[in-house]
Amino acid sequence: MKKSFAMMLTAALTTTSVCGFAFADEAANDPYGKYDELVTYTTGYSLTNQGADVLAGTPYENDTPENNAYTRYLKELLNIQNENDFEATMGDDYNQKLALAIASQSLPDIIHVPDYSTLVELVENDMIEDLTDVYNNSACDTVKESYESYGDNNPLNTVTFDGKIMAIPKTQLSDGQDFLWVRKDWLDKLGLEEPSTMDEVADMLRAFINDDPDGDGEADTIGLAMRSDVYGGYPNNTFGIDNIFTAFGAYPSIWITAEDGTAVYGSVQEEMKDALTLLNSWYTEGLIDQQFTTRTNDDIVALISSGKCGAFIGPWWAPFNTALTSSYATDDAEWINVSAPVGEDGKIQAINTQSYAGFVAVRKGYEHPEIAMKIVNVNAEYSKQDTSDASLEIRENQPLAYFNWPLYCEVQPGNNAQLMTEHVLAAMDDESKVDTLTSDELSYYQSAQNYLAAEKEGKKADSADYSQYMSRIVSMSRMIENPADFVTPAFYETTESMAIRWASLEKIEMQTVLKIIVGEESIDAFDKFVSDWNKAGGELITEEVNEAIQK
Repeated sequence: MKKSFAMMLTAALTTTSVCGFAFADEAANDPYGKYDELVTYTTGYSLTNQGADVLAGTPYENDTPENNAYTRYLKELLNIQNENDFEATMGDDYNQKLALAIASQSLPDIIHVPDYSTLVELVENDMIEDLTDVYNNSACDTVKESYESYGDNNPLNTVTFDGKIMAIPKTQLSDGQDFLWVRKDWLDKLGLEEPSTMDEVADMLRAFINDDPDGDGEADTIGLAMRSDVYGGYPNNTFGIDNIFTAFGAYPSIWITAEDGTAVYGSVQEEMKDALTLLNSWYTEGLIDQQFTTRTNDDIVALISSGKCGAFIGPWWAPFNTALTSSYATDDAEWINVSAPVGEDGKIQAINTQSYAGFVAVRKGYEHPEIAMKIVNVNAEYSKQDTSDASLEIRENQPLAYFNWPLYCEVQPGNNAQLMTEHVLAAMDDESKVDTLTSDELSYYQSAQNYLAAEKEGKKADSADYSQYMSRIVSMSRMIENPADFVTPAFYETTESMAIRWASLEKIEMQTVLKIIVGEESIDAFDKFVSDWNKAGGELITEEVNEAIQK
């Protein structure tokens, strides 16, 4: 497959040098067609928080948002050039400038749209192009297959209005599940097996606090570390304990589909009671960090780094957290991810994350709407396979300023992390397959080799190599071997009343949850919370959510 791509690439570049590749009308419907004449497009350039200093001291330190490795590559490959109406750091600065452009009816030709509500505004005000034909005719197969891999959670569903595709969604790369991360060296010292069920997790935590796993003769170790806000933001919430709730069939902080087909808020469902009752018993026994309600994220990192904590819940990429890298570098702490606690079917019960993370839209009336799709094609597929001289600059920029693509829009399969790991593992078993790796996969492969080489020599690997190896190889392998059962939320967005009332509703929710866990309130307080939640706006918001789903 790689050879076929190389032949296609060589032919494309050769044709480009001879006759300009294709006429303009042909280029429009070719995923990688090059225009005869330079085509410009205006945009709002979203800068990363890294700043220009990441390129300081490199051959690219004088690059600009209109003239850098990525814009030069797009110009050589497609003969297109961005002209920036505005430049802003992603986040509030970018959002404000985009809002001004919308309000003044001066939208750039092609634009990154950061959130769904803004996309709806653009659609309802007839400000952006219908991209249905553009997608059908110009999207490369890799992009189409990537979207389809999400199944019912297909990002295209979100950008489809009245049957029309109105934007190109960036896929949400936070795929995967949370695990219980435990000190394997503690397990080994205490003669314990890896836990699976809730009871086995409790027995492990009990041993961690009672049997002196750190060997200092003091009762100073902690079982489970956890965040003060307990759950939410899955699976980017290292130290959250969503997995304990989902094991009981409770899905806090998300909208789920009830048996009657309507959307309900998971935090106010009856299943929450069993999880809260268990957590209260664990806290009372001391299995949970007794100071969790007042600890910040930095406090938890310091606690784990000090070698006094034996377990926490987090995503497969938790080895990138300072807590693990620092304990690896300074200690003999050995962390592993465990598929626990499992539900009744013996699997982790996981939550599908939002499958999209922003969109690319085209101003209504712009004569080359297909350019947006072609840029996404190059980012998602072409550039990852291109090893020609034409791509040298972007390969050199990859570890420095990868997000400097104009209209950065990564489109990857829903199981992309798994696929990449499988490819790297195959190359580790058979060196002849190294040449088949993409540029991203090759960097993971090299990190794995660096880590293993250091370990073989009895040395500590570089922290970056440790993080890549533990997450991409060890942790991801566990996810491949023991896949979770996933629930897809019924609704991800914000309704009109949510914008006004949600903060106060979240406050009373977390106050109740914390009071029940630490024993200040009995489990009966949950029923009063549900009643108060509905009266304070929850019932109205639930109606709005269901109305939005029906649209």
